[in-house]
Amino acid sequence: MSKWIPPVPKTQPKLKLFNSLTKQKEEFIPNHPGQVSWYVCGPTVYNKTHLGHARTYMAFDVQRRILQQYFGYQVLYVMNVTDIDDKIILSARKQYLLQEYQKHETDLETVRRNAKLAFDFFLKKRFSEKALDWEHFVATEKSDDPKFPMYVKTAQEALDAIENKEIAVQELHDKTAGVVSEWLDEQKGSTITDPSIYRDFTAYWEEDFFTTLDKLNVNRPDVITRVSEYVPEIVQYVQEIISNGYGYELDGSVYFDTLKFNNAENHSYAKLEPQSASNLKLAAEGEGELSSGKARNPADFALWKNSKPGEPFWDSPWGKGRPGWHIECSVMASAILGSNMDIHSGGIDLAFPHHDNEIAQAEAHYDHQQWVNYFLHAGHLHIEGMKMSKSLKNFLSVDQGLEICTASQMRIMFLFSNWGQTMDFSSGPLKDAKNFEATVENFMTMIKAVQQDQKGQRLGHNFGPMEAQLLQHLQLAQDQIREAFCDSFNTPKAMAELRQLISLGNQYYQDATKRSQPNASVLYKVGTFVTSILRILGVLKDENAALGTFATAGSKSQENVLEYVQALSSFRDRVRSLAQEKAEPKAILELCDKLRDEELIELGVSLEDRDGGKALVKLVDKEILLKQRQEKLEREQQKQREKQERLQQELKKKQERLERGKTAPSDLFKTDEYSQWDERGIPTKDKEGLDLAKSRRKKLEKEYQQQEKLHQEYLKSLQ
Repeated sequence: MSKWIPPVPKTQPKLKLFNSLTKQKEEFIPNHPGQVSWYVCGPTVYNKTHLGHARTYMAFDVQRRILQQYFGYQVLYVMNVTDIDDKIILSARKQYLLQEYQKHETDLETVRRNAKLAFDFFLKKRFSEKALDWEHFVATEKSDDPKFPMYVKTAQEALDAIENKEIAVQELHDKTAGVVSEWLDEQKGSTITDPSIYRDFTAYWEEDFFTTLDKLNVNRPDVITRVSEYVPEIVQYVQEIISNGYGYELDGSVYFDTLKFNNAENHSYAKLEPQSASNLKLAAEGEGELSSGKARNPADFALWKNSKPGEPFWDSPWGKGRPGWHIECSVMASAILGSNMDIHSGGIDLAFPHHDNEIAQAEAHYDHQQWVNYFLHAGHLHIEGMKMSKSLKNFLSVDQGLEICTASQMRIMFLFSNWGQTMDFSSGPLKDAKNFEATVENFMTMIKAVQQDQKGQRLGHNFGPMEAQLLQHLQLAQDQIREAFCDSFNTPKAMAELRQLISLGNQYYQDATKRSQPNASVLYKVGTFVTSILRILGVLKDENAALGTFATAGSKSQENVLEYVQALSSFRDRVRSLAQEKAEPKAILELCDKLRDEELIELGVSLEDRDGGKALVKLVDKEILLKQRQEKLEREQQKQREKQERLQQELKKKQERLERGKTAPSDLFKTDEYSQWDERGIPTKDKEGLDLAKSRRKKLEKEYQQQEKLHQEYLKSLQ
């Protein structure tokens, strides 16, 4: 009796994530098998969503999708919205005061006079007294402050508007808004008491943020937390930190004692960026522009801020105040995910001080050693080599980015870059992304066309070595993509594997078409795998069919047949007419080309001529076909222009030769440079009467022969 032999399982790669806490890739082991708890730092909502946001939240969206849809984890994805913050307070106040001022102040000269006062105030606040000699200051002053150029630009734009005698009131308001808003806030900011000013401001920008991410096909979080809704929990959390000995109250504010925490057993401060722990400049930036800066130690940071007049406030045991920036994430993440979570993520610019302070607060609150198991940081995004920053106002908004490319093209570009490294949003990577998209679209269109072409046919044996080889390539790609995803979500490698697989699929189609017919089922197998991976990565939207497409909703529906039937009827009429007229075959072929190159393209139909006389029919987005036709026309026109230029150059050269050929060779050297010539007119003596050197005579002989040819050409042209 034969014995059953159990198969030996192949070793599968284990999922590893690059963990900022250890600065290396670590095997991912969630606290609960099959479940992932994940907190991501969300936006501070005070301005438009920019491409840096897009890069960060697309990266984490891709990782979330891979964990859920590829590895099968149940992910609880929590995101905060910072709606209490120094930047928000200042921006909301300035916006409100500026709108009220512009609404009521309409006299041009009054606006100009106030703008000059605001300009002087701005110079002293952002620079110094010596900036009042503005022309000299701009010409001589240098600064390492990255905000210095922004301040200079704001001031110069205001000054140019103030000095423009022809300017209208509204334009003067607009051009001087940067300096006037700061002047108004200095005068009246402390009088703002209406909390709805801040609520309405943050609600607007929060909606803008999530609506923008919708455009990018970024899935919304499972849970959204807002700081303003968690103030009681924050107060309680801070009290626990104080009770554990790591916080202290001073003048109505509460600070985290970094020295005491760092010196405590089983605790250490700045786990993520220990080298930055002494960077007081970064620490101060994390405290915000409205911070009082009265902590005992410069490295200590605010858990609770005493609110000054004009700032929103809540009651607390320490008086009226508001949460510090860092405490919000510790509290809200803990409220949803508990004392330890699997993943925490955010932009690399938040690592210190924000994320390091989050960790310290949570571990001080729970008095334990580890709040986060895996910390993931998305890399910076540069625009044509320049770092973006919302605070520097040199950012490109997502809406501006979507004027340059589609959401899927943007995502493809990001996928070809490692999520944790700095990447450049520039023309080169964007062109590569668009090419990849076109490659995928053409591949899927080809497969659909082959399926349609073979529909209803009973094909014979159609699986041979070529088909077997393509399936082997597919299986290899599946293995390689699994390895890539396990390698800390290595999407550049995964995308490269997809591109290679598509190339092999296209090569198979070409080779199989020469043989007889390609195997539609094998191609479909490859196409559905490519589609499934691109759908997991968020490149193709979930509503797409098994064979994905980038085509827009405006593409022609296959059910709308009237236009197609009309084109067929018109073509039939013209063919019948030519046949009745006994036209030459060339005229019918020209009519066929017109149908293929013009009429069907307008209907979103591509005919691909093949060997054997039978065309492959493809349904393609009309706009894509029109663009391809236009590009082909432009290439042909360019070739014609280049051909005309060559002909003109050749004609010019010919005319120049004929002009030179007018001179008979015997007269070529009859100049005062020589004094004697032989019978053909070649010089024998120079103007001094000395015999010419042999080498000189030889050179003149060659010139004579060349002129002889030119002269003969000239004489021939006259005949």
